[in-house]
Amino acid sequence: MATPQFDSALPVIPVRALKNKGMKNFAKLQLELLKKLEEGKIDRTQAQYEVEKYWVGSLLRAVQEGDVEFGSLMAGQSVGLVKEIKSVKEIIDEILNDMEEELVKVKKMLGN
Repeated sequence: MATPQFDSALPVIPVRALKNKGMKNFAKLQLELLKKLEEGKIDRTQAQYEVEKYWVGSLLRAVQEGDVEFGSLMAGQSVGLVKEIKSVKEIIDEILNDMEEELVKVKKMLGN
């Protein structure tokens, strides 16, 4: 899912990440910060700092601690193409089979 942005007063750089409790907490944090902005309790720079601090901490939890529940699990634009979970062996075997099929096609095109 793309990171949510609720108001342009608090800009968020969109990234694709897997949906987990950390993403839900990020949405809550934004709403809390927007409320504080509206009330004049913090300024935009402070709010932006809190957003960045959250993401840096969330990324560290995912990468260094393996926290898949609250960590930021960046997914990239191709994540939507994943239809099944495969082992590394299955993926490598599939790549090798595809390569062999393509080599046969190339050999036929070259007349070998």
